[in-house]
Amino acid sequence: MNTEHKAYKTHYNYIKCLRNLMQNTSMQCKRDVRKKISLSSLDEKKNLIGLTKKSLEDEYKIVQIDKDYSYASTSWLPIKSYYLIFNILLTIEYVFQVRENIFRLGHTNCISEFTRKLESREIQFSEPILNQVFDRSILDHKGTSGANLSRWTNNPDRYKMIMKKIAKDTRDDWKHKNNINLRKKDDKISYQNYLDSFKISIFDFLYCMRIRSNYREFAFIDDVTTDETAKYFNAFFAFTFSFVESLESMKKDLIKMRT
Repeated sequence: MNTEHKAYKTHYNYIKCLRNLMQNTSMQCKRDVRKKISLSSLDEKKNLIGLTKKSLEDEYKIVQIDKDYSYASTSWLPIKSYYLIFNILLTIEYVFQVRENIFRLGHTNCISEFTRKLESREIQFSEPILNQVFDRSILDHKGTSGANLSRWTNNPDRYKMIMKKIAKDTRDDWKHKNNINLRKKDDKISYQNYLDSFKISIFDFLYCMRIRSNYREFAFIDDVTTDETAKYFNAFFAFTFSFVESLESMKKDLIKMRT
């Protein structure tokens, strides 16, 4: 198995694991938001969410007809999936806070806030594995050699491997954005401070995949068959829409509590 195919197999095993974990999983809000209040801007992102969802569903239908189309579709699937969920998260946060400026919340701040909510148990998935929030120690996690390629790796171990990869991508993205040079004393201090407050969760996954799809790191789909890209596309699509269903169900419950 060549390097590119090993990369594909790893990514496929990861997304298949997430698909299985998210399937039929629900989310609940554990925080008291029963104060009645007008949600005048609730539909701020409704049209965008609907259009993005329809675009993804249309892509899915085409891939089922012609697997050759999956190569192009897989390249932009993480981007569309991320923006669909990001706009749903903004809407949910609006219901929590009922402030219009929530819709201008930045990507990393939005993701961090939902990770915070997960850690504080304000929100919870019905699948316990997905409720985990990891600190800097996940960067040092050591899995069994070859576990990324084996179909026998169990979900808890595979999930930690996924989150280690996401943690490294998150850290490296921060270093890049902040021009960190660890040979410089001030940058080294900034880096340690960053690691001291480091937290990631399942909410970071799609954001990191969106970033990866813009760079060479997504090249693992270049040298595999269209059957394989179609399998990856279908698994990623299923994960995304299970995630969307769990979020939208919680959003409906929150709206009922508010109104």
